[in-house]
Amino acid sequence: MAKADQTAPQQDNSVAESDHTEQIKSQILEKTGRPPRLHRVEVCRHHNGNYRVNMWEQLEPTGDSAFSAAVKIGSSYYLKVSDSGEILQSNPPLSKLHQA
Repeated sequence: MAKADQTAPQQDNSVAESDHTEQIKSQILEKTGRPPRLHRVEVCRHHNGNYRVNMWEQLEPTGDSAFSAAVKIGSSYYLKVSDSGEILQSNPPLSKLHQA
């Protein structure tokens, strides 16, 4: 007796749930300024238009030789984002921290 192919049909979720990662990154950097030792901006999507944003910064060099760059989270925000990608709320509030 042959097995029936029971694979589920593939769905394209990219249209149903839009990811606004790049738009959020640019808004964060515009509102807070760019840290002088910025390593990366990490945007993590949660649920219902909520996102966590971590701004990773390289640590100041100590003079010791190191084989890898040490980084830390310099700033972190929990955001509510509209369907079009605009930041509606931020905890903590977004304010200018660095010169552009």
